[in-house]
Amino acid sequence: MAKSNTHILQNLNPEQKLAVISSKQYLRIVAGAGTGKTSVLTSKIAYAINDAKDAYPQQILALTFTNKAAAEMRARLAKLVGEKADSVWIYTFHSLCNIILKYEAKNLAEIDEIPLKDSSFNIIDDGDQRKILSKIYDDLGIGADKYSYAHALDFISKNKNKELTIEEVYQNSKTTETKIYAQIYDKYINETASLGVIDFDDLQIFVKLLFEKRADIATKWQKKFRLIFVDEFQDTSYIQYEIMKFFTKETNKLVVVGDPDQTIYSWRGAEPSLILNINQDFPDLETIILNRNYRSNQQILDAANKLIANNKNRIDKKLESNNHDKMEIKFFHGDSPMAEAEWICAQIQKIASEQKGKYSNIAILYRNHSYVRTIEDTFLKRGVPYSIFGNASLIDNKFIKDAIYFLKVINSFDNFAFQQILNVPSKKIGPTTLEKLNNLANEHGYSLINFFLNYYTKKLKLKPDKKIPLRIEVQQKISHLLSHILWANKKKSEIESYMNLQINETNSLIDVEEAKNQPKVKQFSWILKTFLKEIQFFESLKDSKESSDIEKKFVDFYAQMNEWQKNNPTKTLRDFIDDIALDGVSDKTERNQVLLMTVHASKGLEFDSVFLVGMTQGIFPSIKVLKTDDKDIYEEERRLAFVAITRAKTKLFISNADTKRWDREKNSYNLGEVSDFVGEMQLHSEQVYQFTKLDMHGKLNYHKTNAEDYQEGDKVRHATFGDGVVIVVEQDSLQIKFAKDTKEYRTIIKTHKFLSKVN
Repeated sequence: MAKSNTHILQNLNPEQKLAVISSKQYLRIVAGAGTGKTSVLTSKIAYAINDAKDAYPQQILALTFTNKAAAEMRARLAKLVGEKADSVWIYTFHSLCNIILKYEAKNLAEIDEIPLKDSSFNIIDDGDQRKILSKIYDDLGIGADKYSYAHALDFISKNKNKELTIEEVYQNSKTTETKIYAQIYDKYINETASLGVIDFDDLQIFVKLLFEKRADIATKWQKKFRLIFVDEFQDTSYIQYEIMKFFTKETNKLVVVGDPDQTIYSWRGAEPSLILNINQDFPDLETIILNRNYRSNQQILDAANKLIANNKNRIDKKLESNNHDKMEIKFFHGDSPMAEAEWICAQIQKIASEQKGKYSNIAILYRNHSYVRTIEDTFLKRGVPYSIFGNASLIDNKFIKDAIYFLKVINSFDNFAFQQILNVPSKKIGPTTLEKLNNLANEHGYSLINFFLNYYTKKLKLKPDKKIPLRIEVQQKISHLLSHILWANKKKSEIESYMNLQINETNSLIDVEEAKNQPKVKQFSWILKTFLKEIQFFESLKDSKESSDIEKKFVDFYAQMNEWQKNNPTKTLRDFIDDIALDGVSDKTERNQVLLMTVHASKGLEFDSVFLVGMTQGIFPSIKVLKTDDKDIYEEERRLAFVAITRAKTKLFISNADTKRWDREKNSYNLGEVSDFVGEMQLHSEQVYQFTKLDMHGKLNYHKTNAEDYQEGDKVRHATFGDGVVIVVEQDSLQIKFAKDTKEYRTIIKTHKFLSKVN
């Protein structure tokens, strides 16, 4: 019986309500920045559950791009529909693909293109990939200084997603450099297959292959769902799109939510054209646009609207603020990076003093991290607390990473993980000895961990002419380690016996509440804590200067393990390990600090005050973008600037500095020009500052610059672009047609230091 949806609709604006109640089979919700996208999406799912016409909760699939977004969606949905939210499938693409591969493990062996034979595979992250590459580089005799790991991983990912055979990869590699990367790719594929591990790309590629090769399996999964929702659809890759289409055949309904103006991840596979052209695959598609912004004031949105309007590949819309407070945007042009840094520092200290010393809702955004070194130095000198966003992941800490490797070994005797922790605590086993041990294990037909387990439990006798190339005391340490791995594995199995994770024909988790009410059992964190104590993990760190900090990180890690287990009472240790691999573990310590981050990292976040720095031609937009003739790449760079300024709620500061950069083509230095994007924003502000000098107390001495009185038709001269004519006069900017410029016109601030009238 359908329930009332009044409480779901009561706080929505007219466009949001229209999106929620739409009954169209195919719906595209174009949700601009700050327009309540998540609220609309969760409200639409809740509305469908209460309406009970299209699907039961377990027949609803909602796909997101991060586990954090999935958790937020699930929490919001629970507030609207209660326990029914537990039955809705809310996953990231990667998590869903992981579930499908594990569930269909018995069918994988028959597909040649998928090198998995069962569900025992583990997912590797970027750090694991680099360790595999390190071994490959040693085998090939090449160095990471010439063939960087980042370029190698990019090469591997792009070729995987093109679904090329290794022969085709070699054929397409024409240069010396690409031929080396092709060899790296070849060895990487073989190495990961032999280790029984897969990376994030594999998760999606293998599911797509599975569905293509086994139509019966694709149909089975397609029939599980009646309603499919895809969040952040602008970030979808071709492979994700193809997987989505498998779920939307026949009578299933599809809702995609996203914003073409915020497509900034094409470099990692996102395809901007998909959200723009989805109607080609779904011709009866309805489009609803959300443009009422609940984050930023109108001055910020005016700048954002004018900037993004210069893009051609988009769905036209203008963001309108629900916030009627007025706050001018400040732009600063310094004559050096130090001047820019000092101005930023002064502005931040002023904000903090107004907020009683609060720095935590201030962000510095930049195109590349290398730009902010001067700003960091100035913060240290002036006592401004700050941290680099993204540097606080627990999983990046070496000792936490080792703990996760131990968990993988405890869970399934994972051989790759075992080789990473065989020397933890140190047993002085070097690379050469490790290679000898692997060769010995291979000669006896075992992986290294299974070789040791069988040898030390006396199930294996060495061949007459073979012996283990380790001192007796080292062998004893390994035996001690293995005995505790076996103990921990047994305890893990005992804990999981209480959980009894079951997946029924609708693949919905059952007995969740029953599991919560079961007698209390030991936690996974208890196993890890006891195991690390027994192998004297922390004893080996006592002399380290970081020992107290390491222990604090483990306290946090144990707490997060416990929280995860409490929230997922029917899940196994394998599920915890997968969740870590798919989305990491955050350092949740709250700090009163300014956050520094790349614009890419800021996506989905918001701050009271935002400083967008380094707005200089060749920096933002980058020199790489400026040198390309690809208009799509330039439009993505402009979208990146759009994302940056729409992170700001009340205050937006934009700055740049004169910077000397060597231009190889001109064989001379370039003095940094203000970014074209600043001109395109047409900032309606009198608060434009130019640095002069430091006063005798070392404080900034800057003044508002006075603009000349320009008229249409005025002749002007610019230090870089030469002579031109003013064609449009705005309040603070000019549209100028330069005689020798290929662009139709350029928008330049009136007060630009390199612009002057020609009489």
